Amino acid sequence: MHKKLVYTIILIILLVLGVINSFWEIEYNVNLLESFGKSNELTREEREWLDQHGDIIYGSDNNAPPLRYMDEESKQYQGIVIDYIRALSIELEKEIKVKPLVWNQALDSLAKGETDISDMYPSEERAKYYLFSEPIYNEKSIILVARDNQEISHYNDLQNKTVAAQEGDYVCEFLNSKVDNIDYVYAPDYYGAIMRLKEGKVSAVVGDEPVISWLIDKLNLENEFKILENPIYEKECVLAVPKSEKILLNIINKGIYNLNRKNTMAKIQQKWFGISAPFIKQKILEKLGLSVGIFSIVILMSFFLFYTWNYQLKKEVQKRTEELEMSRNDLETTFNGLIHWMIIVNKDYRIVEVNKSFCDIMKNDKNDIINKKCREFPGTLCTADCDSCIINRTLLEEKNLQYEFKYRNRIYEMSTFPLKDNFKNTHRILIMIKDITSSRVVEQQLLHSNKMAAIGQLAAGVAHEIRNPLGLIRNYCYLLKNDMNKNHNVSKEAVSVIEASVEKASNVIENLLNFSRISGNSRENINIRDCISSIIKLEHKVMVKRNIQEEIICDTDIICYVNQESIKHIFINLIANAIDAMPDGGVLTIRCEKKQDTLFISCSDTGIGINEKDLDNIFNPFFTTKPLGQGTGLGLYIVYNEVQKFVGDIKVSSKLGKGTDFYITLPLKGEDINNEEQ
Repeated sequence: MHKKLVYTIILIILLVLGVINSFWEIEYNVNLLESFGKSNELTREEREWLDQHGDIIYGSDNNAPPLRYMDEESKQYQGIVIDYIRALSIELEKEIKVKPLVWNQALDSLAKGETDISDMYPSEERAKYYLFSEPIYNEKSIILVARDNQEISHYNDLQNKTVAAQEGDYVCEFLNSKVDNIDYVYAPDYYGAIMRLKEGKVSAVVGDEPVISWLIDKLNLENEFKILENPIYEKECVLAVPKSEKILLNIINKGIYNLNRKNTMAKIQQKWFGISAPFIKQKILEKLGLSVGIFSIVILMSFFLFYTWNYQLKKEVQKRTEELEMSRNDLETTFNGLIHWMIIVNKDYRIVEVNKSFCDIMKNDKNDIINKKCREFPGTLCTADCDSCIINRTLLEEKNLQYEFKYRNRIYEMSTFPLKDNFKNTHRILIMIKDITSSRVVEQQLLHSNKMAAIGQLAAGVAHEIRNPLGLIRNYCYLLKNDMNKNHNVSKEAVSVIEASVEKASNVIENLLNFSRISGNSRENINIRDCISSIIKLEHKVMVKRNIQEEIICDTDIICYVNQESIKHIFINLIANAIDAMPDGGVLTIRCEKKQDTLFISCSDTGIGINEKDLDNIFNPFFTTKPLGQGTGLGLYIVYNEVQKFVGDIKVSSKLGKGTDFYITLPLKGEDINNEEQ
């Protein structure tokens, strides 16, 4: 087995090297050994030739856009090939001057040695006069005809036709070797050839695709002419040098190789066309052949590997299958072992999976429940109309939701979780229902304990508030006894004071009773300012003793339809917390504002403040920074819980020595007096 693995690795390495070599040869026209075996740096002889030769002159056609042409505005010789020649000049560190000519003159000048290089198609006829470099770009030759011409669809159809071409163009040499009896009308450039077609003097124009396409676009002749789909040929263009300049040819080939590695022509092409148009030879056939070869080898190797490792794969598959089966069984055991009710429904609201706890409470077999719709289980899965159903909302909103409901005299909490498919779309809903009756009972006991603790703290102040009017009553009763039937004015004053004292004591007792009364979970219309004022009155004695001033900024007509118990817990704990934070006096400011269906509350004090490190913990149960015996750590925890019941928000900011600010936002539900009055 190990030997087979080694042989396989060696075979893969050889295959990879062969693929890389083939790709390298296709891309750079040289194999890996040649690429690394020979230097692409100029030799001393080649450097001396460049130093002694002077400027190299490139001569070519002056009107073949976008390859090379004289720009009418800038009067500069430019184009794709001109940019490439400039890049070659930089690569060789030798100036190459460009000389625009008529194409036929460019060929003659190169043959005579008046210019040094020009780009062209290589051919046997031209090889008599020039040496050819490695290819620099790829180009098609095409046929241009009138749009309504139905006679010509291939270059064979040019027989006995009058055809316009650029004088000296290789396309004429090619067509003469393929088709007889073509009557050529030569023009100095492609523009002249197209004008002859426009004037009806010829049946077609033949030549380089990029030049003809460019001119047709610039002359807005797309509606008059068409380029045939079948090209005449597709060949590589090279740089040609005079027959005697072998050293120059070597220099140019090295420059071309280095530019190919830098992908220079592709960058120039992108500059002119904006996209990678097929101007550079893609060598599709070679790459296709290479791909087919690679594919065949890969197939053979795949069969080899398949037969080599088939047994191991089977064992691994069997092992994984057993692990998956165990995992599925473990998951199913866990799912069924949960005491919470677990249900999965699909987008059609049909149940696709349930656990044992739900089956037990429904007293149904699992198979009888599967595929039923959730509305068939009223009181548990179906607790509201379908539009407001928590399951429907979870599908629409694609987020976790919670909902409390009562069933068989117990309180349950339903939590929903969207299950996503591979495309991140919600396709199922996981529903978890748990019995929270015990926790709600404990919570109510906790609230009651907190209320009793608050009442205990208020007792001293209430006792003093009651003791004062009782003392006045006792004193004036004594005066009444002594002055009976003597001084009517004293009697009237005594009665007045007694009545006022009784009223004051009654109000104090009423406030205390209102606070201690258990109102349950029902909602009613509450005047927010009156609620705050009644709590402030209960704390009045402590606030006077500590020199604390209160400022209530709240309209007298703010009436909200809320749970009175929750509002009382929020205010009494915020106010008590603020009073405890100002042992040396200060200002307690409470602001309330109602905007549409939201109540905004802020409670600020100028007390000792809260340490920044404690801010994250102040809403945790039993967390307190007060001395032992002076705080339960439940006040702000209860405030936080009551705010959460409103689906509201509470924030706090504090600075040591400057005070603390609590900001509460309470969404209001249902109708209230304010709305009714409107």
